[in-house]
Amino acid sequence: MVFSFFKKDPKAGNKPRTGKPGGGRSTAPGQNRSGAPKPLSKPLAQPVNRGLGNTSTPTSPVSAGAIAATNAAAKELARTQAIATAAKIDQIESEMARDFLRPPGTKAANTLSPAEALEAATLSTPTASVMPNTSVANNTTVNGALTRANGNPTVAGKPDDDDFGSEDLEGAAAAIEISTGTSSSAIEEGAILFANGQAEMAEAVLRAAIEADDLGAQKVVAWLMLFELLNQRADHAAFEKLSTVFAMRFQSSPPAWIDYAGLQQEAARAAAPAVPAVTLPASLDGNIVKYLDELKVKAASSQSLVLDVSGVRSVDLAGAEMLLRVINAFKKSTQELTVQGIEQLLMPLRAAVEAGRRDASDAAWLLLLEVLRLLGRQDDFDETGIQYCITFELSPPSWELPPANLKARAASAARPAAGPTLNPFDWRGVIAAEGEQLFNRLLAESRTNKHLSIECMQLRRMAFSSGSSLLTHIMKLRQAGASVEFRNVNALINALFQLLGISALSTVLQRRG
Repeated sequence: MVFSFFKKDPKAGNKPRTGKPGGGRSTAPGQNRSGAPKPLSKPLAQPVNRGLGNTSTPTSPVSAGAIAATNAAAKELARTQAIATAAKIDQIESEMARDFLRPPGTKAANTLSPAEALEAATLSTPTASVMPNTSVANNTTVNGALTRANGNPTVAGKPDDDDFGSEDLEGAAAAIEISTGTSSSAIEEGAILFANGQAEMAEAVLRAAIEADDLGAQKVVAWLMLFELLNQRADHAAFEKLSTVFAMRFQSSPPAWIDYAGLQQEAARAAAPAVPAVTLPASLDGNIVKYLDELKVKAASSQSLVLDVSGVRSVDLAGAEMLLRVINAFKKSTQELTVQGIEQLLMPLRAAVEAGRRDASDAAWLLLLEVLRLLGRQDDFDETGIQYCITFELSPPSWELPPANLKARAASAARPAAGPTLNPFDWRGVIAAEGEQLFNRLLAESRTNKHLSIECMQLRRMAFSSGSSLLTHIMKLRQAGASVEFRNVNALINALFQLLGISALSTVLQRRG
């Protein structure tokens, strides 16, 4: 209880104060004999609401509202200070966790030299890699280490067999999310655009990020992806120019040029038959003279020859007459001629002739009859012969079996160089819709081979959808106890593998230029 200074002392009672000894204090100036202070002015009729600026002594008790307001302000200040303190503690703990979880002997990303950064970017080690920018069900990613929800850190790529179950693997496929960090968004966007066949847009994104220089520790990765884009479009001049800038900026050797065209030609030569072959162009016209001259030269030194006509899509009278002469010449020769893909000639030859229309030459009709004879289609041969007779009013050639040295062979079943091979351990070209077949063959191979090593030197691109399907198959392979290794992966596909989380579940070795 706060007492007013204007109240009497409760111990004094009503005794008068005198100036005599023992009688108490003398009357103070401004006071009357009864001890009450002398009023300085007349009292106001109502209480006065004094502002905060009023420095006069209060004449009434402090209100409960003022006390509550003061307490609330103090609590808010304490709460703000507590939040700031907790944030600082979290930051310190995060830094300690990052240093603790970093593999022994490694450096932080911001302490790597340009040469060390290039070395780290060109060689992806699965035992120390994780799903960047992805999250796995019941797991969290902490600065390059995969941490289980129970608090036990697990290095990605080497999880315990007992601790990494099917539920975790199934959750990984459904929990892929793209990071929004500025240092990696350009890398991810470039990888996705290229995987979807938008190479020009991917190059624009990477160039913009490199010029802005906001990629942080991943700037070398962006440079390597740009090198690969130039490589794949065979722009050697731009590649050399970029190599010069890279060497000056990073004081390190740039990646080497990869001759994809040379690799494809080498693979084609390795798969080519030992028998000399000549391939005719899509248009069978007067320009095939040089191809037939090449056939003549090879015939001078070889007993057997192959004439590939599987790519022919159109025929005119001049081309039909020249090819007919070649076939008739080999009929009289002892050398062997194999016409490959001869069935492909039927459609363009039928389009070049018309019953009742007498052209300047009957070469297209006669060549069509020879093709039907080589294919052994006697009924079609007889019917076509009747139409020929009506059109030209001439007797058609009679049916007879072709000579033994003149053979027909179906078009090669081998895939073109731009497509993936059927070898499950040697991936080439572009993997898109055909990927499912390759991935299923890996599952079949895993029954007898628990370590699958896949060569990717000539693999140029993998579609995003195929990459997602590959992730699912790798999960199944891990459940079956098999491990997967990808060798010589280019920078663009490596970025896609990192984004999808394939690098966290398998060994991915990036190609060293």
